[in-house]
Amino acid sequence: MKRRKLGRTDIEVSEIALGTWGLTSRAYGPVDGATTEATIRAAWDAGVTTFDVSPSWGGGEGERRLALGLGEHLKDAVIVGRAGQVDVDGRLLLQFDTFVLIREVEASLKRLSRERIDVLLLHGPPAKVLASHLFEKGLTQLQQEGKIGCWGVSVSGITEAKLAMERGASAICLTHNLLMPDDLLDLAEPLVKTGCGVLARSPLAYGMLAGKYDAGTQFADDDHRSRRWTPESFRTRLAQLDAVRFLVREENAKDLASAALRYVLATPIVSSALVGARSPEQIRHAVQAIPDGSEYFSQAELERLATMEL
Repeated sequence: MKRRKLGRTDIEVSEIALGTWGLTSRAYGPVDGATTEATIRAAWDAGVTTFDVSPSWGGGEGERRLALGLGEHLKDAVIVGRAGQVDVDGRLLLQFDTFVLIREVEASLKRLSRERIDVLLLHGPPAKVLASHLFEKGLTQLQQEGKIGCWGVSVSGITEAKLAMERGASAICLTHNLLMPDDLLDLAEPLVKTGCGVLARSPLAYGMLAGKYDAGTQFADDDHRSRRWTPESFRTRLAQLDAVRFLVREENAKDLASAALRYVLATPIVSSALVGARSPEQIRHAVQAIPDGSEYFSQAELERLATMEL
């Protein structure tokens, strides 16, 4: 597993990171603790050194499971943590003031059995928060105390990403995949200018790019995908998959999931792809998709992708 610098920081992240939302949030249905820890161990054994976790996923249980799964390797892992989504009487509210950020990070460190979170992402801050000074004092204090290495944001929009870069963020976490490449492409210039690192989430588009769905696919009621796509948008996505299957060939990517991960990492400004594996087999497959010493795709393939309208 190769590593890349996270933007202008000295932090090195593995090209594939394990995102634990799918393991710990019950968004795809429940995953038992033993499977969660086994997946974390399998990730480390496969060469993954970077792990993305949030206290709002499973009420902090994800952080405890991460510490247990990594065991003696915990001290050597790169932990991407999050703060700002706070559980208030069973509802997740966005709070980014000094007291809350410090309290949340200290609680996370206790659950993680760590003294430092390497990268702290503000979890979904709206534009008005990023345009204010609300969060600055808390982040400054946490950095000065050595409790976080650097900070960034996990956002859904270009406006918030640009504001975060203007305020000095070291990392941007946003959706980037074969079906949704535009936001990152639009942000390429400011990302290069600021030296901000990119953590690409949803590289497989919630499993769509694994290439295993068809028109008859149905999701359980407790699976977020049962509500994510309308029947019409689901059919549209399936049709889009056919347009990118030319990337799958024996001497290159052997299946669509491998091609999708290679596409994300073929973008030089991407530091790491956050893969939401839910089993040891899935994270091993993701790692095996990455070429060892060869190019991700040919220039001709990348140029063909750039001219396609998905």
